Amino acid sequence: MMGNLRADKVLLAVDGLRPLARRAGLSMAQLALAWVLREPNVASAIIGATRPEQVDDNAAASGVTLDADVLAAIDDVLAPVL
Repeated sequence: MMGNLRADKVLLAVDGLRPLARRAGLSMAQLALAWVLREPNVASAIIGATRPEQVDDNAAASGVTLDADVLAAIDDVLAPVL
């Protein structure tokens, strides 16, 4: 099941999110979590961390609101692989 998510075209699309995260002042993990947590039907997100600084980074996403321009840009970047 996960094999398709590791395809080169998917990984390239995800890499295309890096400039968006940078522009928003977020790490990739924060961008991903803020994107997931924006959905009203999502009560929580399951995260993984192996170091304390990763926990801090993930927790920092809890108060992030992504504006409409960032959400549209995310959709544009990922559209070819969805």
